[in-house]
Amino acid sequence: MIIYKLASAIVIFSFLYIIMVSICDYHDSNQKKLKTHYVPLLQTFMMDNTNYSKFKQAYNESSLNMIEEPSYCIESDTLKLLHPDILLEDKYIVRELDKGNLQREIIKKRMFDSIQNISPLNKPQTKFQHRVPPQLSYFYTFKPRLQDNYHLGQGLGCMFQKFNHIPGLYTLTSKNSLIYNYAKYIYDMKMRNVSQQCIKNASYVPHTLRLNVKQECQQFFKKLNQLQRDYKNNVKMYNGPEYLLKTDEHRGEGIRLLFQSQIDNITEVYQNGEKCGNITEKIVAQKYINRPFLYKGHKIEFRIYIYLASSNPLQLYVYRRALIKRCANEYNPLSEQIPAHICNTAVTEKTHKNQTNQGEGSFESEDEEMFIDWNLEGIEELLIEQGRISKKQRWLQEYLYPRIYSKIIHTIRSGQYSFYQDSRFSEFLAIDFLLDNELDIWLLEINYNPQILSVTPDRIKRNYKMVEDTMEIAFAYLKSKYKRVKQFIQQDLQNYKHSGNRIRQVDFKNKFGIKFNQLLEDNSIEQEFSISPDNLYTHIIDESKSGKDKYFNLIEEECL
Repeated sequence: MIIYKLASAIVIFSFLYIIMVSICDYHDSNQKKLKTHYVPLLQTFMMDNTNYSKFKQAYNESSLNMIEEPSYCIESDTLKLLHPDILLEDKYIVRELDKGNLQREIIKKRMFDSIQNISPLNKPQTKFQHRVPPQLSYFYTFKPRLQDNYHLGQGLGCMFQKFNHIPGLYTLTSKNSLIYNYAKYIYDMKMRNVSQQCIKNASYVPHTLRLNVKQECQQFFKKLNQLQRDYKNNVKMYNGPEYLLKTDEHRGEGIRLLFQSQIDNITEVYQNGEKCGNITEKIVAQKYINRPFLYKGHKIEFRIYIYLASSNPLQLYVYRRALIKRCANEYNPLSEQIPAHICNTAVTEKTHKNQTNQGEGSFESEDEEMFIDWNLEGIEELLIEQGRISKKQRWLQEYLYPRIYSKIIHTIRSGQYSFYQDSRFSEFLAIDFLLDNELDIWLLEINYNPQILSVTPDRIKRNYKMVEDTMEIAFAYLKSKYKRVKQFIQQDLQNYKHSGNRIRQVDFKNKFGIKFNQLLEDNSIEQEFSISPDNLYTHIIDESKSGKDKYFNLIEEECL
């Protein structure tokens, strides 16, 4: 009896052992096929369809000190296909800025900070230190153009990775390019004979002239001279600057208001327009909105954050919580104090610190006034209190938000011709708007790598939420792509009858090329990865759709 039981146990054990060995052999075989066959096949196709001429291709240097390994993407993609939780459950992110950087702090506390001791270098170097973890999914870097230093799709930018910067987006963040795009966009609309209402709705910046363009420069000095004659002859009363000058610098730098005392300087530099066409410095002269909406006597601007989740097809989300920025000094159009006119946080903070050092009050006590922690709803409530609008109007939902969204859409459309189209690229931006006293809105500038400050407890809480909402969208697209590609490998490639040991690249291209390209596009988010209801982003562009559905009916068909 004992011998019988022992024999039975041996048989059962042997049977289980055979099953386990078979499972391990299958797993090893599957892993081997993924790493040596399917993933390299897909990688080669992706690299063959990447336009490397759009990049600088400086592969022998790096500003982030990260090593490029030729087999990196094969390792990274294979690992994620074998271990889904890396992407589906976790968020592996790299952020190089550390000290005082709120985004890095949020990543460390709520996600996986993949290269913890990484920091940006002042100058690119060729001796690399950091190995890029294969688990990494999102390059949330301050440093742009990583694709210039690494072979996209091989050493970085794998199938299941995203970058935080879109090549070619400078056409929006450069003030000079922004104005060029705007002028061309409006001109093209006029050439298509669209209605005046369409053109009015698409007009998003105050009248602006580029001083490095001869004709526009001469036009500016003609207007300036006419203004000076009108003031001298009492035809027009001086009520503050009519124009301000801007360069491509951000954070309040490179902005000069043309007060009467400063007109002589610009006139001398350009010799009253005689040097137009000879000076190539990129400066724009923009009509100054000298009747802004005021809050407690101070000029305010509001910042809208946007997330371009993909450039192929274009997917744009707008964050519904705005940042209200209050100028440091009371507004007076005749005042020549810059902090009365420029509401940039860097300018305002510097002003308050200077006032504190001079004994004019406590910087901490000014926090509540300096950083207004209410949303656009606060402006609506203020207007209701002032009797300028009624509660029944639903001014915010039916007037302000639709105009903000419309102007953002037109702005993005005007510059997207230069975007590199690839679902691996995304961008987080901030757009500054001004509300004038007639309640019209004007786009002031688009900020690249916008600062997210930890100035008040409420602001910190809101920024945590914003970064997490941004990452939810980014990873929803990554997860959706992952699911589609994995199903494609299992259902199409593994069942494909091919001659020889592997599918030839030419056969893959002819048989599966179009389908695989479509799988790589961020056309949709799979239902199981849907954006949560409490996410504060609003989807306003989806270019996988057609007609005005692309813009969620925010733009009329005739205006497109």
